[in-house]
Amino acid sequence: MKSWLKILFTLACLQTSSVKALESDLFNALQTVGGIYSSIYIHELGHAIAYKTLGATEISIEVPMKGKIFGGLTTATIPKDEFTQREALITSAAGLVAANLAGEIVIQNPKMHSSAFAQSMLGTALVSNVRHVQTYYTQYVGKDGYTGNDLDHFESQGGNPHLFAVGLLAYSAWSLHRMNKQKIPLFFIHLNF
Repeated sequence: MKSWLKILFTLACLQTSSVKALESDLFNALQTVGGIYSSIYIHELGHAIAYKTLGATEISIEVPMKGKIFGGLTTATIPKDEFTQREALITSAAGLVAANLAGEIVIQNPKMHSSAFAQSMLGTALVSNVRHVQTYYTQYVGKDGYTGNDLDHFESQGGNPHLFAVGLLAYSAWSLHRMNKQKIPLFFIHLNF
């Protein structure tokens, strides 16, 4: 009879650790999804703050944007006929800058390095940088309904999208290198970079 009790006790302990592992995995998954959407929202909030600072009204943020799982859209009513070139360039770049600043806070704060939420905010910002550059060079505004991303808008306002793209890629590479040195995973994957 005592051996049955030992077996039941062992099974109960194993079951408890399995449940705790599943609970931990689910919590990490929720944090990761929350971090991804928070990064997207911070990106759009960057655009919104730039619009608001420059006098726009009726600012609206849509995350996720219609028809997409990942991505967002910020719209605003510009009070005058049009922003100056400098103002338009600022609003185009503000989203990527805001998301990267949020990611930089994660890199600079060791207490955040083990948080799945913080890791995914940082990872999303870096993936977004690369994705913006890749999309800019592979898709064309007006073709197949594509309306452009921040690099396309930056170019349409007279900015140099190639320098912006190089800056995004260089910052992303430098961030990945620092993440490797500080043992911060990119979406649960430790990279040697």
